[in-house]
Amino acid sequence: MRGDGPLRAILFDLDGTVLDSAELIITAFRQTCRARLGRDIDRGAVLEAWSLPIRQRFRALAPDQDEEELAREYLRRYLALHDRHARLYPAIPRVLDCLRERGYRLGVVTSKRRATTRAAVDTFGLDRWFSVYIADEDVARHKPDPEPVRAASSRLGVRPAEVLMVGDSPLDVAAGRAAGAWTAGALWGAMDPDALRAAGPTYLVEEPEGLLSLA
Repeated sequence: MRGDGPLRAILFDLDGTVLDSAELIITAFRQTCRARLGRDIDRGAVLEAWSLPIRQRFRALAPDQDEEELAREYLRRYLALHDRHARLYPAIPRVLDCLRERGYRLGVVTSKRRATTRAAVDTFGLDRWFSVYIADEDVARHKPDPEPVRAASSRLGVRPAEVLMVGDSPLDVAAGRAAGAWTAGALWGAMDPDALRAAGPTYLVEEPEGLLSLA
């Protein structure tokens, strides 16, 4: 791995990178909008903004409504649907096992809230791989700002220049680059592969196993 120091840690986005959760997010968000706003939101519109914090999505969609109340309703529906709709990408456990065996420190940087992040951690036993989680409430500024990547790097005891940030969204790439980290675009979960390519990640990876050739 090229860089100004040895690669010591790898940070992963959660939705669309570790967790195949598109159907879960779409269903919970659309149910919330129908129940609380009386609106039927197109699936594509949900996916376009799925990398943003949930409060920010509701703020843009219904600026005259209480975004915290809408977020709580979404959270309730999300958690009720979680175990039915969410799953790990099939290759992810083996890849994470290999990275841990090679001595890399692993963390998660997500715009999900702590409760929805914890649902994934508990359901899929993510603590066996990841020692650090940066969620929505842990930072003042979210991706594409570098704050989440820097916060995770600090908690892992490494410099951002020693980190590879892996994600399926241009926001992940922008946050990693702004922090001074290496970046890998996760094409296996990308909703818009062309946008991910245009973001200019250091690497583009077709499948999770491709990470093993980088680390």
